[in-house]
Amino acid sequence: MGSDDDSTGKSKIVEHKTRWTALGTFFAIGICLGVVIAERVYVQKRALLPKPRQLVSKIEHAMHNIAHHEHAPRNELEAYLRQIAPQRELLLAVANKNTMWDNMLDTFTKGIKRAGVQNHMILALDAETVTWCKQNGINAYLMNLTIASAQAGTGDNHAVSAMKFGILKHFIELGWSILLSDVDIAIFQNPFEHLYRDSDIEGMTDGFDEATAYGSIEGFDDPSMGWGRYAQYYKHFNMNSGLFYVMANNRTLDMMTRLADRLSKEQYWDQTAYNEAIFFLSHGSYRSPQVSVRVMEIDKFMNSKRLFKDIRHRPKGQQPPLPVMVHINYHPDKHERMKAVVEWYGGNEHALDAFPGGSEPNTRR
Repeated sequence: MGSDDDSTGKSKIVEHKTRWTALGTFFAIGICLGVVIAERVYVQKRALLPKPRQLVSKIEHAMHNIAHHEHAPRNELEAYLRQIAPQRELLLAVANKNTMWDNMLDTFTKGIKRAGVQNHMILALDAETVTWCKQNGINAYLMNLTIASAQAGTGDNHAVSAMKFGILKHFIELGWSILLSDVDIAIFQNPFEHLYRDSDIEGMTDGFDEATAYGSIEGFDDPSMGWGRYAQYYKHFNMNSGLFYVMANNRTLDMMTRLADRLSKEQYWDQTAYNEAIFFLSHGSYRSPQVSVRVMEIDKFMNSKRLFKDIRHRPKGQQPPLPVMVHINYHPDKHERMKAVVEWYGGNEHALDAFPGGSEPNTRR
């Protein structure tokens, strides 16, 4: 007989199974290929989506372009920044010739050299300051600015301090993240090696211990409310506007623009305005800049109250390691204490003995 099938039809069944096995194999391969292709399309599309808090701003794109030199410098400031801070991070201090009279600028810039901070700049408000910086090997850039009429009568230090937010705006627009520093700060280590860079604003606090610096939950009691007499609220000391790292992005650009505009029209302390912009919650028609914030560690970026009223009185073995920066923000005899702090951390254990803990005589703590 010419048939390939036996009497039970087994040959056809085997052929049928073989065909379905082959089809199943092709089907499985097709699914696998489909999954691979779909995954690649998904990944490519995801790569185009902005990542939360990182790629949401045009500033990030500007920073990418700068890093790859895809365009010529937009102005003289950007050209200079590319030379002195190619990694797009800069230690910036605003100064005028008044800071040279008692050599405070000299003490400050010696700290920059001591800590090996190459990516630094003195934003000079006059030609005399630029000349001094060049003579002493310090990066400087002249920016001719006029103090707003709203700040008239506030004193030179406060008037100049109120200008910082408008100054920062220029750098953020170009894509540079800035560690802004007052000049009444002793620098011992490179601060860029001690930043976390996980927040829009990373700043020093006026708090002098863990609770005042990092926050605490406090209780409020109103006996007249009976059952609902108890409530809680969050409390911490303000951030200091004389030492903070600001990440270049749209949120910080918005914040600096608002602050610059406010202080150009209103006589107000820049530090209060700075903290209101950070911490006041959105409500009603008001929308806050919504910047994220991190408080710098109080024994690395130390204020003078913590040092003079606490740390120096501890036994040597209980004192924290060498700080990164010490800000003489709590005391009016700034330069004298600043120089003494440098000596104290340089090994002279009696360098601080002549100074009271507070600003009043005979105050230890």
